[in-house]
Amino acid sequence: MSHNFFTDSEKTFEAMTVDIKNAQKSIYLESFILKDDLITQDFFEALKASSKNGIKVKIIVDIVGYFYSGYINKMALEQSGIEILFFKRWFYRSHRKILIIDKKIVFIGGLNITGKNKHTLDLHMRLMGLIVKPILKSFNRIYKIAGGKDKDILKEIKYKEVFKIREKLYQSKLWFIENWPIKSKSAIKEYYQDAFENAKKSIEIVTPYFAPHKWFILALKKAAQRGVSIQLIIPEKTDFWLTEIANFLFAHQLKNILTTFVLPEGIHAKVLLIDKHEGLVGSNNIDALSFDRNFESSVIFIEKDIIFDLIAILKHWEKIAIPFDQTKFKVKWYHPILMLLIKVLHPIL
Repeated sequence: MSHNFFTDSEKTFEAMTVDIKNAQKSIYLESFILKDDLITQDFFEALKASSKNGIKVKIIVDIVGYFYSGYINKMALEQSGIEILFFKRWFYRSHRKILIIDKKIVFIGGLNITGKNKHTLDLHMRLMGLIVKPILKSFNRIYKIAGGKDKDILKEIKYKEVFKIREKLYQSKLWFIENWPIKSKSAIKEYYQDAFENAKKSIEIVTPYFAPHKWFILALKKAAQRGVSIQLIIPEKTDFWLTEIANFLFAHQLKNILTTFVLPEGIHAKVLLIDKHEGLVGSNNIDALSFDRNFESSVIFIEKDIIFDLIAILKHWEKIAIPFDQTKFKVKWYHPILMLLIKVLHPIL
């Protein structure tokens, strides 16, 4: 099972662009935010060139993420032969970040297709092997929901091959999970619950947005009571002042059970590591939207080489971070009022 981690957005785009240029048959892209800018320009040029050369290129972007933070020259992309679909579903968002090349290579993680936060740390994985098949099947299902009409893609949804390889994926120590809220399926929530319950020594969480559910907080407290150490890494700044305050208020509220580190340069990665043995990397934040309303995608792994690399990344981030108790954060008189507001807005934060 081939894997690579990327923490730098520009290097991630470079790696993606290389694979796009080498594509032979198909390129499937799904992103919450899609923006053509100086950092992503080569990426989009490669997509257009591939399409003009006869490669099948399909793009799905969430309408909410695109409306607030995105921009592409849709006409130019479509004139090159690319099919662009907008995910539009009342009360739901597709927050996933997936790129599939030739049904053989997949990029998955937390990185949106935008250069806006080029100096912000993120985490994306490049994977090859059996893991691509269930991710491809998941993309095909989103493609159908978004209104895609390609008969070859729609026909693949009916194939049962993905279920046959599930056992092999477990044997390979790497598997794919997703949130599918319109079907009331929250595999990611179930995974977090089970992971916290089964943790024996340590829980390490990295998230840009930390506004956890009551069940999440209760599960952490139970783990702490068993003697499990819990570490959290959050950014000093976010893209919205209220989520920034929420991060610090929840970290402060849970300071007796959490060891929190703050990254001054910002972080957008979404990571869970249990007992330094089992890891998760994906698109989900620690908030109500990610667990209840968003379509999300993550990979879980216990393969030793992948875990070793993830541990090294987390150690580096911890080294360059500031302990929460050494930050300038102080509880102000108005913070209890803001906390009430955050709890009221919790379903949409």
